[in-house]
Amino acid sequence: MKIDLNSNPLSLVRSLPTRNIPIDKIKVRDNIERDDIFLDKYTKYLKGKIKSYVTRLSLKSIKPGFYQPSKNGLVYKCDEYIKEDVEYLKDLIRMGFRPALFVYENICKNDEQVFLCPDDVSPYYAYQELNITKPPVIILGCKKNLEESCYVIRAMKCTYNDRTEHFESFLCIEHKLQPSLLGVEKPPYSYCFNILLESVRGTKQRVKEFHKGGAVKLHYHHTLYSILQRAEESLESMSLLFDKGLYVNAGAVVRSLYELALTFYIDWLGPEQIYKYLQIASVTTLKEWEKYCEDTLKEQLKSGLSRSDAQLLKDAKMRGYFLATKVSEKARLFPFGEQHHQNVYSFLSKITHHDFSMTARYTHTLEHGDESVFNEDILNTAIYCADLFVAAIITRIIDDVGYSGEQYIESRDG
Repeated sequence: MKIDLNSNPLSLVRSLPTRNIPIDKIKVRDNIERDDIFLDKYTKYLKGKIKSYVTRLSLKSIKPGFYQPSKNGLVYKCDEYIKEDVEYLKDLIRMGFRPALFVYENICKNDEQVFLCPDDVSPYYAYQELNITKPPVIILGCKKNLEESCYVIRAMKCTYNDRTEHFESFLCIEHKLQPSLLGVEKPPYSYCFNILLESVRGTKQRVKEFHKGGAVKLHYHHTLYSILQRAEESLESMSLLFDKGLYVNAGAVVRSLYELALTFYIDWLGPEQIYKYLQIASVTTLKEWEKYCEDTLKEQLKSGLSRSDAQLLKDAKMRGYFLATKVSEKARLFPFGEQHHQNVYSFLSKITHHDFSMTARYTHTLEHGDESVFNEDILNTAIYCADLFVAAIITRIIDDVGYSGEQYIESRDG
């Protein structure tokens, strides 16, 4: 059968279809546990009275259920485990759905877990049984104990809904240790590429094994696989260039690998949040988006929204667009930290644009032969960067498809 190939970013489906259902048609179990603390926080979240933080958290830091204050202290309660619900959610997750767990700070300070998950117990167990150890979460009103960078979101006033969620800001969590596939004492470069390529190909196979089709086609796993495919192509290109002694040109490939890792990370953080802006940025120029946002602002004003609220919406939409398009904005969220970005990206950009620091490397080629290029630092830096960028991608994808801990990854000082 001939495949209908296309490059339309809007053809990618990343969320389940939504429908309006009258409240009187919604049925809930009679024995559901009621957490008044969660209801208060969630209501404030919907009304825009508190900020929420979209990120990833380790399941081991989350406790399903909640504590109910009483005269005798805190009483732990949790919805019952319903196998058919958990199995249904496991199927959806294997199709490419990544439901965020709504959590808030644990009020019982004696627990090891620092967050409570009262409302999403079945998704919690679905992730646990699929061995996905760091699922997406939305933390209500608390930015303490973050493990990864996060999107700060708030429900903002608008005219087409009572409220609509948008990015208010971003928080970066810099990791002191970074995963490495090659380790501190790296083997010869030919073996380095073999190790990196083997790891990428093994991860591609894991994504294939985990993915499961269904009634709705979701493209989250396709997105992960495309990242791995592009990483494999970049590593293959670097290997060929190294074999030819074209180390400077290999450095230019490293820059594209870095940008690939940045884009992957912001999407992985909140699979339900940023993909819309990544799609928009693929088909819309900055001027077009600015015009759209300005036109929308004017429409909102005509419909009765205050200028301050309309401006907040416009600023939020521009913030999302800049994150999807600007390398510097993505790098602010990446766990390597902004200083690492300045050092690495500046060096890689000099290679790509061939500024005078690159010209100086070729000074001796005119009189002493084309091979007389100073490139030892590029060789080492290219291997170092390729290792860290690929490991940053692989460790997260491996976990996201249920194979956490399968592959030995060495952590190294960032």
